[in-house]
Amino acid sequence: MKHSFKTLVIALSLMGSVAAQAEEAYIGGVAGLVDINVSGDNPLNGGVRVGYIWNSGFGIEAELTDSLVEGEQSPRPYGDRFDYSFETQALYVTYRTQGDVYFKGRLGYSHEEMDVKYLGGPSESGVSAGVGAGFKLAKNVDFEAEYTFLDSDVDYWSGSLIYRF
Repeated sequence: MKHSFKTLVIALSLMGSVAAQAEEAYIGGVAGLVDINVSGDNPLNGGVRVGYIWNSGFGIEAELTDSLVEGEQSPRPYGDRFDYSFETQALYVTYRTQGDVYFKGRLGYSHEEMDVKYLGGPSESGVSAGVGAGFKLAKNVDFEAEYTFLDSDVDYWSGSLIYRF
């Protein structure tokens, strides 16, 4: 819980400045490492992100990801290793500062499912928060790098390219 409180404080502090941006919708691709607190290799996830930004800098964003490269966990030091995938669905309220280089905060709700091959796996839902930075590559294209807290033992380090229209 302490970890999520720190992330929330950081996200809210990024929302302290006033932005004057054009209202616009966006769609993009996202990819990154899902850092799960288990012994073994973490999965590489990819997915899609869609959203809308208002003039105030606030917005709304939905994100869906699934494993592009499965993770591998080893429950015992010399035991069998299990491949697993990790899927997320999330909805966030976002805030971006103004400028060609900007900061972003997001706070919302996420649902995560871990699927261990042939065994199924746990799923969890709850509050999720993230912070990041972005910069404009072209008139309507941005790159964003982010850290997102998904759960007490799951973090997502990602990069995304978004097209604004």
